[in-house]
Amino acid sequence: MRKFAGVFVAAALVVPAALLVAPAGAAAAKPTCTKLSGTATFKPALPKAGSTKKVKPTITIVGAKLSGCTGGGVTGGTVKSTLKFGTASNCTDLLGGKSTNTKGTVGITWNTKKTSAATVTLKGVTGNATQQTVAGPISTGLFHGSKLSATTQFKPLNGGCTSADLAKVSFTLKAGAKLTVK
Repeated sequence: MRKFAGVFVAAALVVPAALLVAPAGAAAAKPTCTKLSGTATFKPALPKAGSTKKVKPTITIVGAKLSGCTGGGVTGGTVKSTLKFGTASNCTDLLGGKSTNTKGTVGITWNTKKTSAATVTLKGVTGNATQQTVAGPISTGLFHGSKLSATTQFKPLNGGCTSADLAKVSFTLKAGAKLTVK
């Protein structure tokens, strides 16, 4: 009986302590987001398919919207980015899945006004010329030391890559994909 009472008292002390450490409904330590949309500008424009000219454009993203986030105390944010092709390329290379060695930074201003900055690499998705994986470590700000990753789907605008050089694309997360911070 004494052992039973001791176990019961110990359990009675542990349960409230556990509730203090991890309350029901507490936010996960890092976010997962279900929606991302924006436009990206290429300067100089990437020469259209069939061209032999090759360039190393800088890709600029300003004001892309990130939403549907759960975890980490955030629900969404605004994304800005500057990325640079490391290999001279054109639309034939891009749509053919050749590596462009594109790297740069992604900055997120979360709905809480806190920020994160990641150093990322873009890589084409095998078998889908209009998808890119974006991944890299968060080097400063909220979630520092974590890794950001997503798979995006882009759509050339204004005849880009077909009837004109690629100057602008719209993009979203790939259907069913999420932007994660781990």
